[in-house]
Amino acid sequence: MASHADNSMQFLKGEKVMDFPLYDFSVAKQTMAAMLALYLVMIVVLRKFMQGRAPYALTMPMKVYNIAQVALNIYMIQGLCVLSSPTNIFGLNEKYTARLEYFVWVHYMSKFLDYFDTVFIILRGKEKQQLSFLHVYHHASIGMIWGTLLYIGHGNGTVGFGALINSVIHCMMYSHYLWTSFGFNNPFKKMITQAQLIQFAMCICHAVCVLAWEKILPRHMAWAQFVYHIQMLVLFGHFYRKSYLAAKKAKSDKAADIKAKAI
Repeated sequence: MASHADNSMQFLKGEKVMDFPLYDFSVAKQTMAAMLALYLVMIVVLRKFMQGRAPYALTMPMKVYNIAQVALNIYMIQGLCVLSSPTNIFGLNEKYTARLEYFVWVHYMSKFLDYFDTVFIILRGKEKQQLSFLHVYHHASIGMIWGTLLYIGHGNGTVGFGALINSVIHCMMYSHYLWTSFGFNNPFKKMITQAQLIQFAMCICHAVCVLAWEKILPRHMAWAQFVYHIQMLVLFGHFYRKSYLAAKKAKSDKAADIKAKAI
């Protein structure tokens, strides 16, 4: 059995079900710190590299990347869907199993693959439009959260709900990117951001239900989830208003101006 988290986190410790060298190495504090540092340094280096250079198209690499992301998220969905049922959608008080922990670990590892979102944004010259605080904060923090849960032995049970719903959203998101990479229009683009907002709202509801009824996961974890997803709801809500509602109003005002000039 893998060792418990160190004494600094004893009050949160759980029991890891899986135990193999790659797993233990991947969730070690040093590995997580190194990956976070690598991500932030990568942003600085790539931005400097692109100064004075023309953006890259990267059409084929992005198609391959989006296909890989869709396939990976479908794999995680089928592995995690055993957690939820019509009578217990959040998987409350679900026993810790090797299967759930394995797929939560796969989900954690996928967060490092997501770093390529940032790589493509910068290399394609889209950083002014897309490299926002929200993007960097989310990509930098979410992997550390999943890694910490696995490290302390609680990347299992009801925690898997967050990985499941996020995999569903990412499957939708990367399917959209794949579809549009072929030059097709997606009239449901706005609904993807709406689905992300629903995801955060459901994760907040999940945290509240864990605080009320969960007997296995420590309450501290639910409070951390609650606070984090409030942040995500606020940040993504601001993005949604800026990207869609404000743009819609600006378009309406422009149409009104044109009409007034015509009169």
